[in-house]
This record gives sequence, structure tokens and C-alpha cells, in this order.
Amino acid sequence: MNDEKRPILSQKFEAESPKKRTQILLVCCLCSTAFVVNTVSSLASPFYPSDASKFGVSEAMIGVILGMYHLTVFFVAPITPILINKISVEKTLKLGILVAGICAILFGFINHFQDVYLFITVSVLLRILQGCGCALVDTSLYTLISEKFPESVGKVTGVLTTSVGLGFMVGPPLGGLLYSLGGFMLPFVVMGVLTLLMGVFVAVALPNQSSHQDNLKRTRVYSLYAYVEHDGLEQSIIGYTDSGEGNQWASIAKDVPFVPAVKLGDQVSLLKILSDVKLLAILLTTVIGSSILGFQEPNLGLFLENCKYSPASVGFLFLLRDFLFAIGSIITGYLVDKVGPYSILASGLVLGSVGYLALGPIPPFTVSLASIIIGLVITGFAGSIPWVAGLPCLLKATRHLANKSSLNSQLSGLQNSCLYFGIFLGSILGGTFLDMFSYRMTYLLYAIPPVATSIIFTCAMVFKRSRGNVSFEESLKA
Repeated sequence: MNDEKRPILSQKFEAESPKKRTQILLVCCLCSTAFVVNTVSSLASPFYPSDASKFGVSEAMIGVILGMYHLTVFFVAPITPILINKISVEKTLKLGILVAGICAILFGFINHFQDVYLFITVSVLLRILQGCGCALVDTSLYTLISEKFPESVGKVTGVLTTSVGLGFMVGPPLGGLLYSLGGFMLPFVVMGVLTLLMGVFVAVALPNQSSHQDNLKRTRVYSLYAYVEHDGLEQSIIGYTDSGEGNQWASIAKDVPFVPAVKLGDQVSLLKILSDVKLLAILLTTVIGSSILGFQEPNLGLFLENCKYSPASVGFLFLLRDFLFAIGSIITGYLVDKVGPYSILASGLVLGSVGYLALGPIPPFTVSLASIIIGLVITGFAGSIPWVAGLPCLLKATRHLANKSSLNSQLSGLQNSCLYFGIFLGSILGGTFLDMFSYRMTYLLYAIPPVATSIIFTCAMVFKRSRGNVSFEESLKA
């Protein structure tokens, strides 16, 4: 009997093995790209401010120059899906890598300018172009995940976000090391060339696919999935349209009433996405969640330096936080697939507030190295949650809409836009709060927005589910 089964099992293994190898290669390709691009984006933070100040650039302008990267991603990421739909996600990814690599190399030569205004202008321009390249890369990466790994979005997103976190971790110390070895130009030239080589690897590993619009021109039959509730069960409706004879619909389940849906060729507009209460709640939660880490950037390091901690000690503390971000991304990805993205995203904000209460800390405790370490460990883990759980939440909330290939890129663009806007918003609020309040009050006050947003998010999920006669327990499941 075992001998009879062995050929069948062997054939099944041989059929699945190439697919698994292809998926592993794809994940390695995506993670390597995310690591390199985000390493480049964080490369300049240890030495650029001091070199720029030698040119007479003010501290405020240095902050603007460095912050233009995140602000650009915020504006460019939502419109990246337009390019993806026109030229395909693979070509968009390669274009983003090319832009990021060339801009990194060019950035290494700006210290040759003698005029301060020219130095500032070129710096701002290159940071904007770097932000454009990052927006194209990140949006393409998360779009590929949602399309290639629909059954394990959480886990693969967690692995990818870990690569992003490692890039942010490695960037500053690597930049400082290369700067000490070869001056201002060496870090940017080395990493720029490495980015372009990564583009060559991606070009080989990811052959170009047809764009969404090209696919619509070649075929006259489009399939879609629309979800309807019938007799307490969620059923799938399959629909198709053929050449000029109108829409024809068929159901895979008998006696399920027809529900109008859109064709695969129809675009789901951005306004339609933003008009949904559930989607708005997810995007708001993503912004506040990503601001948890951004809020610390302008004030925590300054406070630690005023407390006579050495720059090496401050760098180690931030490295500890980023390490927990990387570890948290993997754990969050596993929990998203097991528990569900909604509850994980909501709990991440509550965890971030707990971390801020430790950083404050809440009376009667006083500020100490132990409280700061505990707070950074908690906020590092909490900060990874919106990066991993945000996209699965959006995909879950829009599963009733058609045109998934176009929709996935739009949702990835919105997700990246909200993440980077949250970092930008957090850094602005962190500096503003510290100017207005003490260090302790700054962190205790900002512990309120994450909890409040988590409550709003949970209420929005329950409200939308209750309209479909779903129990409260199911409303928190993903």
C-alpha cells in the first residue's frame, strides 16, 4: 500500500518543489531590495548634519533637508499605483531602484559645492528624488507581496518589514564607518553602486509582466470575486463579461442572490476607498502607530545627551529599539496570520502608549536608564506593528471589491504614505511638545493619542461588522 502511494506523493512533491523554490527566491529578492534601499535612506544621519553645518546651513534647514525624504514618500506613494497599472509592478520596482541608486551616488558629490544656497538646493532636490525612488520601491514591494502571497500576507510582510528595520539599523553605523574611512563621498558611492547592482539582480529574478491595462486589451473575459452574505454564510460570486454582449454572471453557489459588482476592468477610485469608515480608521491607526517611533527622534537623543550620556550610549539605545523593531516585525507577521490583523493593529497602539508611560515615566517613578530601556524595548516592538498589520487590514477590509490587481497597488501606496507621514508627523510633534513641556510631560501627554486612536479603530470595526449582523467577538477577528 505504501508502495502504491509513494509515486503519487513523489509527483506531488516534485510539482510543489519548483513553486516553493520560486517563492523563496522571490522573498529573498524583495527583502534584499528593501534592506539596501532603506540602508541608503538612513546612511547620512551620523555625519551629514555636521558637514552641512560647516557650510553654514542652519539646524532647522538640516532637519528640513533630511525630513524631505519622508514627506516626499507621503505624497508620491498614493499616486505610484497609477504608474504600476500603466507599466507593471516589476518595471516600477526597477525604476525606483535605478532612481535611488543614481541619487545616492550624486549625493556623495554635493560637498564639492562652494555656495551654501547651491548646496542646500541640490541636497533638497536629491532627497526629494530619493523619496520618489523609495516610494516606487516600497509600494511595488508590498504590492508584489499582496499578489504573490495572498494566503500568507502577514508572515511575508513581517519578513519584509524586518528587512526594512535592519536597513534603518545598519545605515547609520555603516555610514559612519565608511565616512571615517573615506570621507563624505565614500558612503554614498559605495551604497549607490550596491543599489544599482541590486537592480541588476532584481531584473534577472523578476522578469517583466504585462501591465494591468495591457491585460485588459488582450482578453475579453475577466473574472472577479465579490462577497455576499446569504443564510449567515459568506459566499463567493464569480462574474465575467465577454465581447460586447453585456455582462453575464454566474454563481458558484446555488440559490445565492445576485449582487451587483464592478468589472475587473473598472478602477476602484481613491475617493471610494477613502469614503469607507473602516478604511479611514485603518489609515488613521497606521499614521498614529508609525508616529510612535518618529516622535522620539527630535527629543529623546537630546534629552539623553543633556543627561550626560555619551553619543555611543545614545546610539546603542536607539540600536536596541531598532533591533526590537526587527524582531517585532517577524512576531507580528506570525500573529497577524494566526490571530488576525484588526486586533493586532489595535493592540499595537495600546502597547505603544504603555511604552511611553515607561519613557516618561508615570509618577511615582523617576527617569532612569532602566525606565528608558524598558520604554524603548516596548515602543520598538509596538512600532513594528502598523508596518506589518496595516496592509493585511486594508486587504481584509476591501476583499468585497473587484479588480484586486489594481486595488492591491492602491492600498500599498496608501499604506506607505500613511507610514511615512506618521514618522514625519511624529517628529514635528516630538519637537513641538518638548518646546512647550518638560520631557516627562511630553511623553505622558503623547501616550494619550495611541490609546484614543485604538478605541476609535475598535469602534469603527464593531460598527461596520454590526451592520452585517456579526457578533462582537467576530468583529475583532481578522
